[in-house]
Parts: sequence; structure tokens; C-alpha cells
Amino acid sequence: MDTPLLNFVAAIGIGLVIGVVGGFVLRGRSQSAMWMAPVLAIVGALVASGVAALFGDRSDYGYKEGALQVVLAVAGVVLAYLLTGRGASKAA
Repeated sequence: MDTPLLNFVAAIGIGLVIGVVGGFVLRGRSQSAMWMAPVLAIVGALVASGVAALFGDRSDYGYKEGALQVVLAVAGVVLAYLLTGRGASKAA
């Protein structure tokens, strides 16, 4: 498998897993968190792949890129938490 394709597939996989787990955790907070957390986590992981490519990571998929994808995917879930938290507090 080609390295850029592997990075892309790994980013989607990491973002999807973290986003689905985060969506289930945030489920009680807001219904929109169920779809927003996975979407933002996948976007965060894809941004991490782009950032790694910008800084010259052309080698095989490594732990640094994986760690950056996890961190930015979690940041996407946190962003979903903050966005749904504001909407839920206004409605209450």
C-alpha cells in the first residue's frame, strides 16, 4: 500500500474510532454531538496528516504522525463538546 494512502486511511480510522467513542460519551449532552464529534475528529486527524506532510514527513507511517492524529482527533471531540455545551445551556 502506498504511504500517502496509508496515512489517509489511518487518519480516517483513528478519527472515526475516537470520534465515535467521544460521540457516545457526549450523547447525553446533545443529540448533535453524536454526529459532530466523529466528523470533527476525522477532520482533526486529516489535518494532522496534512501538517505532517507539510513538515516533510514523507517516510513510512510513524508514531509521531499517529500521535499527532490522536491529539488532533481528541481536540475535535473537545471542540464538539464545547460547541454542543453552549447550545445545550442556551436551550435550558
